[in-house]
Amino acid sequence: MVDGRVLEALRKWWKAAVVLPVAALAVLAASGRLPVLPVIVVTVSWIPLAAVSWRLINARQSEADAVSTIAKASLPSVSDAQMVIDMIPDALVLLDENRRVMEANSAARELFGVRLVGRDFSQVLRHPTAVEAMDRVLASSSISREEITLLSPGERHFVLTALPMTDRRRGPGEAAPAMAIALHEVTALKRSEQLRADFVANASHELRTPLASLIGFIETLQGPARTDPSAQERFLDIMGQEAARMARLIDDLLSLSRIELDEHVVPSEEVDLPDVIDSVVDALSLVAGERNMRISVEMDGDLPKVIGDPDQLTQVFQNLVDNAIKYGREGTVISVSGKVQARLPETGGPGVVVRVINEGEGIAREHLPRLTDRFYRVDAARSRKKGGTGLGLAIVKHIVNRHRGRLVFESELGVGTTVTVYLPSRAAPQAASQSAKAVSAA
Repeated sequence: MVDGRVLEALRKWWKAAVVLPVAALAVLAASGRLPVLPVIVVTVSWIPLAAVSWRLINARQSEADAVSTIAKASLPSVSDAQMVIDMIPDALVLLDENRRVMEANSAARELFGVRLVGRDFSQVLRHPTAVEAMDRVLASSSISREEITLLSPGERHFVLTALPMTDRRRGPGEAAPAMAIALHEVTALKRSEQLRADFVANASHELRTPLASLIGFIETLQGPARTDPSAQERFLDIMGQEAARMARLIDDLLSLSRIELDEHVVPSEEVDLPDVIDSVVDALSLVAGERNMRISVEMDGDLPKVIGDPDQLTQVFQNLVDNAIKYGREGTVISVSGKVQARLPETGGPGVVVRVINEGEGIAREHLPRLTDRFYRVDAARSRKKGGTGLGLAIVKHIVNRHRGRLVFESELGVGTTVTVYLPSRAAPQAASQSAKAVSAA
């Protein structure tokens, strides 16, 4: 490839070697110092040589222009490079040798604030492990990888990777980045691991307690109470309750496992919600009557059918109404209402809203986000006394998720609790109902 400066020199040579001699011959012929005919012959014979040389120079120029165009096209512009960096989901920043931010992508600006460039990153990311990782990179030019936890605004876990770099495309006198810092968030993974560990621990604890009671009563019946009929009757009654509690827990665990397995499969049946609510009310009316409570049902007459699994929806409302009875005050009314909603919060399409309201002690605000966690209880002793397994609302949440609905809890201390279930109806766009993500929110 011929350099552009060489081509420019060749152009000047061509002008000097071709144009000037011809002009000189013309001047000599005009002054009578040379015969006209020889001048014409020399000029005509010189023209093809001049044309060939000019074509060669132009061909080299075209080749140089093409190579330059390709080279420019292969290197992204500053805006293109920034756009590519912004598309990276992890937070990415480039630092100079003084740890000042030279460039940052949109994820980093979202995490640390928009006014990030030019600041000392060790003052932005105030974490000892992160600062030590940056110091190691500057000192040894080796890659450093650490796990860090940021506590504001909430607890978030990241894998920080710091690596040295040299940008050879920087011009003379321009500062080049000394290192790149990438932060990959692993909060969801950590939370999932913690949930698994908590689940195993809680399930073991929930099963161990009734098992210990059964073993103790069996030993008592085999020993001191061997000949005491009244004690035997009392202990056998307690043993039956503990065994039933274990059976409920195992049934709920199996039910939760089955629901989670099918959670990604959207139901396709049409369900008449008034029929489901009526069956739930019939089943729980006697339980409510034992506490001098009444279940009031108010459903819109034009309520459309929802897309769902009738057995699972029955399980949802049976659990919610049963909880309303257990934790409501004696002598109060449980209200169950169903209304049409033109636009659901998640799907954007039409659906049905069902509310279950009780009058009770209520639930403190800080407990609301965790109500659907497995084995989470606001009052553990009271829940166990009432026969709860701590899995009911977790099952409800997963069923609502499978139906691409939404579950919302509202409560006021001393007043009561309202649980709202949003479910898409058949009229909702199929694409919207399949893409909507169910959320359990306070």
